[in-house]
Amino acid sequence: IWMTERIWEPSLTTLLADNGVKYTILDDEHFRAAGITDEFILNYHLTERHGKTVAVFASDQALRYKIPFKMPEDVIGHLLWLGEKFPDAAVTYGDDGEKFGLWPGTFEWVVQKGWLKKFFRLLSENSEKIKTATISDFLSERKPSGTVYLPTCSYHEMGEWAMPAHAIQKFDGIKQFLANNNKWDDAKAFVRGGYWDNFLTKYPEANYMHKRMLYVSEKLSSLRAQAKQSSGHNCAGEIASASGLAMTEAVRHLYRSQCNCAYWHGLFGGLYLNYLRHAIYKNLIEAENILDNIGKVGTTINKIDIDCDASDEVIMKNSDLIAVIKPNAGAGLIELSHRRLCLNLQNILARREEAYHKKRNTEAKTGEVASIHDIQKNLPDANLIEYDSYIRYSFMDHIINNGQTTYLCRLPYNINSITKDSAQFSVTADGLSLAKTLSFEAFGIRAHYELKWETPQAAHQRFGTEFNLSLLAGHDEKRYYLLPNGQKHLMDVKDALKNIGRLSLVDEYSNFKLEISSDRIMNVERYPVYTVSQSESGFDLLYQGSCIIWSLPVPEGVKELELNFTLKFTN
Repeated sequence: IWMTERIWEPSLTTLLADNGVKYTILDDEHFRAAGITDEFILNYHLTERHGKTVAVFASDQALRYKIPFKMPEDVIGHLLWLGEKFPDAAVTYGDDGEKFGLWPGTFEWVVQKGWLKKFFRLLSENSEKIKTATISDFLSERKPSGTVYLPTCSYHEMGEWAMPAHAIQKFDGIKQFLANNNKWDDAKAFVRGGYWDNFLTKYPEANYMHKRMLYVSEKLSSLRAQAKQSSGHNCAGEIASASGLAMTEAVRHLYRSQCNCAYWHGLFGGLYLNYLRHAIYKNLIEAENILDNIGKVGTTINKIDIDCDASDEVIMKNSDLIAVIKPNAGAGLIELSHRRLCLNLQNILARREEAYHKKRNTEAKTGEVASIHDIQKNLPDANLIEYDSYIRYSFMDHIINNGQTTYLCRLPYNINSITKDSAQFSVTADGLSLAKTLSFEAFGIRAHYELKWETPQAAHQRFGTEFNLSLLAGHDEKRYYLLPNGQKHLMDVKDALKNIGRLSLVDEYSNFKLEISSDRIMNVERYPVYTVSQSESGFDLLYQGSCIIWSLPVPEGVKELELNFTLKFTN
């Protein structure tokens, strides 16, 4: 089996062995991290856990760096040299297939200019000295070179990418110090960064997706257990036929939602690409729709710590929508999913610092085709790089006083009450008590606000709430704002509207309209949210969603204020 991104944990040994997997391929860097200092790690080793073993083949770093970026003669020369130095030994090459045509410049180099054809020709011409074999054949004919206990790790760059930006910058400084003192080659195996799971703390949006996936997985396991318990009852036939087939389809969607690409970010777009995150949510919603139908789940409002941070979230569900509220982040709406369309409109990534935002532009390298690690990359205008101070949820509350903003959305709200139709949250700050009640309307959500101050309010104060929503594209004529007067504005518009009571978001591809309305006339500020992220070909300015801030003046002298917002879907 191929280990995703060659990420290894010792506990995987028993998991693989228990499922009949005989071998895997990891980088030779994993073996170096375990203290093996041999110049080349050949043949294969066993690794063991609780008395169970799996064979591990070490992919040779020299081959990974040479193929296909160096001339075929260079690769063949390396293999011939290994054969002379280590007769009757085997060297393993396992790497990304994208190198052979998908990475920038590689299609022209590998296919059109004939690198691959020439490489295979040279392999054939040297077949007396270079023998090729499948791993399974080699495994059946040879004994292991020994047993090795590999630590938790992946390839070197992955450990760096998983760390926060400030830690990566410090790590770079340590590497540079060691290199300047000619110690990096000796120290590299023992100086490693973080661990893949750290992406889930670096990017809370990735953590929520991941825990949302586990939530659906647990629901599937629970229904399977119930079906197994019922197998002796009269309903067994029905469960085995209709529900059984549906559950199989739910499993398929669940597995699709576990595709790793959207959960992290390194050299490729990954998590920053909204269409990858959309695919994850689409399959999660598909799976949950099936499971709720099997379980005959109706309208529910429940507390659960879905993102595993020791604070409960509130999940509101009916047959039309899934809404998840995070009390300890201003009772913000962290998911708003349309169940029929399998679309989460809250699918937005906040703008945050990345270590490469502060790196110097790289110089282009000459010679053979460049690896994606060596491609020239130039940062865009620094004015395009902005950072958010909070995650971009919706119903994010603010008080603006003489130009100074109190971000209530950064505060933890209390869960006051949960009924069969609504959930109420509250916060107290700077003499203000605010209660926010969310409830389902017909194909929508209503938010009722009650604000109470200890003393009468002076002039120049405004209350506002912020929505961050995404239709996946900022500049598409079929995805746009619709104003009450019939005007259409694309989602990447940046402006301020005065004295309106409703505003719609329209997606003609999916044939729906989301109308945001208030029972008070308010001002609305709109702007697109763009992130700057690196990819295999350079830097990308990516549309994440649109920020819509509704605000109104607090009348002078008042101590209490009530208002309502409604989010309603129509065709």
